Amino acid sequence: MTTYDTPIGNAPKPGQDIHLVRWIRSADGWSSETVLCTYLGGTPHEWIVESAGERTALSRDEWAQFAF
Repeated sequence: MTTYDTPIGNAPKPGQDIHLVRWIRSADGWSSETVLCTYLGGTPHEWIVESAGERTALSRDEWAQFAF
């Protein structure tokens, strides 16, 4: 798979650990889900990351970079 970095805000560097968050609507309201992962690259539509030893693509429409 070919990946490329896009200049979206403060784009992480490949190999950098990042924290991503997404919000999920439930019957009780909203809750968050977070993942600590290693950034490998990306496309305009996906974060390409490694989490728990597995490479995965997470949708940028659902996941955002979490800033402490």
